[in-house]
Amino acid sequence: MKIRTICSTAALLLSFGTAMADTTDIGTHRRADFYAPGKHQFYAWCANGQDRRVAQTGESARDAEDRLLASHTVSDSCRLSWQGRIHS
Repeated sequence: MKIRTICSTAALLLSFGTAMADTTDIGTHRRADFYAPGKHQFYAWCANGQDRRVAQTGESARDAEDRLLASHTVSDSCRLSWQGRIHS
């Protein structure tokens, strides 16, 4: 009985460690995507009720956001929330 408990505890700890490594990897890729060039997707939260998703190409997410705001694709009453980089 003790061996079975020890083995199941060890298996649980190993699977937990693997899950934590995967989560950390996702976070790292998300940060890398924010600073990577390409097409970035944003969600526009607008005061006039016309919320929508918009995409813009840029050298980084910040550059893409600046380009969206400069092009007046979204109104001044909208707040942009970065959703991620579009991989295609």
